[in-house]
Amino acid sequence: MNGTIRTLTPGRFWSWMAVFGAFALVCAAIGPMFGTQPIDFARALDFSIPLSENPDRFILFGTRLPRVALALVTGASLAMAGAAMQALLRNPLASPFTLGVASGGTFGAALAIYVGVAATAFKVPGTVLSAFVLSLATIGLVWALAYRRGRLTTGMLLLAGVSVNFLFGALVLLLQYMSDFEQSFALIRWMMGSLDTVGYDSFWGIAPALVIAAIVLFRYARAFNLMALGDEAAITSGVNVRRLELAGFVASGLLAGAAVSQVGPIGFVGLMIPHGVRMLAGPDYRLVLPGSMLAGAGFLVLCDLVSRIVLAPAELPPGIITAILGAPFFLWLLRARAREMVV
Repeated sequence: MNGTIRTLTPGRFWSWMAVFGAFALVCAAIGPMFGTQPIDFARALDFSIPLSENPDRFILFGTRLPRVALALVTGASLAMAGAAMQALLRNPLASPFTLGVASGGTFGAALAIYVGVAATAFKVPGTVLSAFVLSLATIGLVWALAYRRGRLTTGMLLLAGVSVNFLFGALVLLLQYMSDFEQSFALIRWMMGSLDTVGYDSFWGIAPALVIAAIVLFRYARAFNLMALGDEAAITSGVNVRRLELAGFVASGLLAGAAVSQVGPIGFVGLMIPHGVRMLAGPDYRLVLPGSMLAGAGFLVLCDLVSRIVLAPAELPPGIITAILGAPFFLWLLRARAREMVV
């Protein structure tokens, strides 16, 4: 996370946006093509056949395309949330999971499952609403624990995130212990992270949060570059650091909370993707933020595709695939950081 920022010309910006955008589009195009159930695309696109007599069209338009759309917005949200958190903390280990957002959302969903809240007055599933509220509350709790004497301490923030992770993890285990078999099974399935969906309700549960948070974060992209040089340098350049921190954490919490509330905890996307974008395009957050959004979208579609075909006709939760890829990456990152500190 060095502070050296290469000059970002319009040509360089749009070249990289074309690369990341093409990656997301290619992934979105191949995502619906494969699955546990083979389909005839010619028949699926033949609208002269009634829907009741055309299971291929239902599979394509009712399940696979909504699933790809959900993977796109979920991957984009988690990756951009991770990029923002790493910028704010100037720490490559920061992500929605290391700061406890996912564990807070998981506890919220577990609480709704245990209590038996099926839906709210607005027909929002109880697990979704509870997970979203607890995710945002977790961000506020971690912020309150780490904010001291008018400053946000990076070390304290990470320690607070780890502590909150342990706390909510213990509470989830307690609820699981007290649950009956059906509740326990539903909780375990939710904790694995799943993109299994019918229709676009889950997509619309994330997309508005993604649009709002993206507008906020893109607006502060240049300020994130100055933050990389240190608080003093940012303040000297006219950056309101406290406002930037508040806006950044609220926006990233909104992204992570919306994603976790709809699909469960899918880990490591917010850790790996911003690093990959920085290694390819450089550390300028005017590139890293939108690049992470596009690359994260495509990456999760690919992970979901692998989860559907690797053990076909059975399906793996995509959260397992991201964990298999992310855990070695996290260990490599830890080793690289330790080597930098020794040097």
